[in-house]
Amino acid sequence: MPADTIDSLTASVLTVGPILGQVGVDEPFAAFEIVTTVLAGVGIGIVSGLFGIGGGFLIVPVLSALYGFRMAWIGTASCQALGQSTTGLMIRKIDWHHLELPLIVSGGLLTGVWFGSRILTLTASDVETGQVGETIVLGTYSVLLTAVGLLAVWDTHRSAQGRPFQRGWLAKCPLPPFATFPQLDTKKTSIVVLAWFGLAVGFLAGLLGLSGGMIMLPGLIYCIGLGTHQAVAVTLVVVWLVASQAAVIHAWYGRVELVPVMALLAGGSVGARIGSQLSARLGGVALRKHFGYLLLGTAALTIAQLAGIIRH
Repeated sequence: MPADTIDSLTASVLTVGPILGQVGVDEPFAAFEIVTTVLAGVGIGIVSGLFGIGGGFLIVPVLSALYGFRMAWIGTASCQALGQSTTGLMIRKIDWHHLELPLIVSGGLLTGVWFGSRILTLTASDVETGQVGETIVLGTYSVLLTAVGLLAVWDTHRSAQGRPFQRGWLAKCPLPPFATFPQLDTKKTSIVVLAWFGLAVGFLAGLLGLSGGMIMLPGLIYCIGLGTHQAVAVTLVVVWLVASQAAVIHAWYGRVELVPVMALLAGGSVGARIGSQLSARLGGVALRKHFGYLLLGTAALTIAQLAGIIRH
């Protein structure tokens, strides 16, 4: 083979390698680590099918606790959420009315994902080590998980006492143009409000590797006024839309590791089916209660990593 051909092939490999993901940059996964990641994927898949939230918010804290923090976990979470949401959509029977809300908020979602991923890229490029990026990502996780978890648990206690939160207040904002949805009590809902809501969810998805479901599910229940099971179905569609774009963007910037992605998907495909079957058997109050405790437990894990209790 001519020397110039060999040189061109070498240059192509060096160029494409970072785009496909930094699989070979960090230490390779051992067989035991792959098995551990598969088992973690089963648990995350159960959460995904149970609550319709993709399970992406669990991946960064769990993988960081097992193997130490890496920026690649953020893109890995997006890829896993894409696979889990696809499995969940195939299991559930999604009607057209489940697609109306996600399609309306998709403009804000896609813009937010791009903006959040750009902020993450700038943060990573401004520091020589990943310490600042780790503090920002895990610190934001801690605050977000704690706040949403406390809200969900508090709501279940108020509902048990006959004093539930007033829901749907955001859907009543009088900002034209408007749209109507059969599953909402309000006669008309502001499209502008839904778009800004999607922008916030997409930003967090791009910054933290979230699938968006952790914010979208309680947001649809408390702010928009959907029922719990309806919100789970709509959230699955939103998670699929967000994860599709986030996975492509993070892979482009080299923040994806293919080995843990495949291990998580292998376990998650089994767990998602189990979770979807459990979700149909549980009531709305029970789902919200378990969701809140899950978030608080994940927040405690993240805080332990920030405090140095869990070291690598």
